[in-house]
Amino acid sequence: MSDSKYSVLFMRDDRDVTRYRLSPFWLKMFVFSQVFLLLCAAGGIYMGVRGFRVNAALQSQKKDLEQRLVDAEVRLERLGNMEKILESYDPAELQSLLSAATTEVEQQPEPREEINLNQIFTRTDTRQVGVENMQAKLTGRKLTVSFELNNLQASKSMAGQADFIYLTKGGQAEDAETNKDDLSFQIQRFKRIRTTFLLPEGMERKDLFGLRLEIKGKDGDVIFAETYPFYHILAS
Repeated sequence: MSDSKYSVLFMRDDRDVTRYRLSPFWLKMFVFSQVFLLLCAAGGIYMGVRGFRVNAALQSQKKDLEQRLVDAEVRLERLGNMEKILESYDPAELQSLLSAATTEVEQQPEPREEINLNQIFTRTDTRQVGVENMQAKLTGRKLTVSFELNNLQASKSMAGQADFIYLTKGGQAEDAETNKDDLSFQIQRFKRIRTTFLLPEGMERKDLFGLRLEIKGKDGDVIFAETYPFYHILAS
C-alpha cells in the first residue's frame, strides 16, 4: 500500500479523458503549501496594518517634536531680544526701576456694594389687582412690555399707577423712564396695558436680569409688586 497513488481524471466533451496519477506525498505538499500561503497572506495583512499604525504614531510624534522645536526657537529668539534690550539700558536705571517695582504698594480692591435681595425679589400682593401674561420684546434699545391687569375687587373699581424698575445681573436697580399715561389705570374688571420705553444709558441687553413691576393705588401705597426675570418674559 506504500506505492498507492491517486488518480485524477480530466474529462472534456471535445477531447479524450486525461488521467494523471498523483502521489499522496505531492497531494499533501499541495495542501500544506496552500495553508502556508494562506498563513503568509494573513501575516502580511497583520504586519501591514501594524506598520501603518506605527507609522501614523511616528508621524504624529514627528509633528509634535517639530512644533516643540519651533516654540523653543521662538522662545530663544524672544530671550535673545530681551537680552539685547537689557544690554542697551543703563544698569543704574534698571536698578532704580526694579527698586520702584518691588516697593510699589498694591491698590486695595474697592468694597462691593451690598445687594438687598429682599428689596429685589420680595413679592407684594394685597389681592386688590392681579397681573397675568407678562410679555416683553427688546428691539435695539427699545423695550416693549405688555400685561393684563385684573381688578380683584368685584364691588368697586380700581385706579392707580404702575411702574417698572430695571434689575441688572449685578444686583443694581434703576428706575425705567416710562410713559406715565400708558401705565395709569382705572378699571372695573380688566385692562390690557402696553408701553414702550428705552434702556438706560450705558446698559446693554447682556447686563439685564429682569424687570420689577410695582403698582400703587390712589393713596400711593404699593398694592402689587413682583420681579420678572427676562428669560421668562422676553420674546426671542
